[in-house]
Amino acid sequence: MIKAQAFPKPMKGVERKAQKEGGEVCEKITDEEIREAVFNQSVQKAPGPDRLGFKPIRLLWDWDSQRIINYVKASFRLGIHP
Repeated sequence: MIKAQAFPKPMKGVERKAQKEGGEVCEKITDEEIREAVFNQSVQKAPGPDRLGFKPIRLLWDWDSQRIINYVKASFRLGIHP
């Protein structure tokens, strides 16, 4: 499977909507704190309903860390914490 299939580009407008709504907590979270949170978790933990564990998230970090950072900040901005 190629990178583009495994990690498609976000839909248009999603990030723009996230920037307009929500609180300011995301502005206080640093990129380094997000990196530490990803790499301080065990890859042996059971995945959640999305069936995505920390091992593939770490692989994605190596390819496109900015995508994870944007996702985490948008989640806090919108108050959605999957």
